[in-house]
Amino acid sequence: MWFVTNYIKGRAFEYKIKDFFERNNYLVFRMAGSHGVFDLIAIKGNEIKLIQAKEVSNKSAVNHIVNEVQNELVNLKDYFNALGDIVVFVYLYLKVDRDKIYVYRLFNDKLREIGYYDLNAFDNYKPIESENKLENVVL
Repeated sequence: MWFVTNYIKGRAFEYKIKDFFERNNYLVFRMAGSHGVFDLIAIKGNEIKLIQAKEVSNKSAVNHIVNEVQNELVNLKDYFNALGDIVVFVYLYLKVDRDKIYVYRLFNDKLREIGYYDLNAFDNYKPIESENKLENVVL
């Protein structure tokens, strides 16, 4: 008998994000079985996107997950600053319900929700605010 485990669901979610970035000309590495902070690393030019992908069963867990991931990411900030001309973006892709993936990006030590994808049309991104506008926010 076949059972869909959390690992299988999580892996499928990571591959969905990986495929999206590859279609947008990123070189993407999946950190399989690493249990580290990042699930995917996407590289294009001098830009690196470090991506954590999480799937939660209900919206009440969202704040807990965001705070947990945010604390892990802030601890790595000094490493990002040491990279010089390489631009590092840190994202959390959070699948909360069956049809939406919420996207958070690290700005000034805080994960901010920047938009969402419709899971059925993953190329159709709906921004909440301009990422450029958020880069100037001091929290």
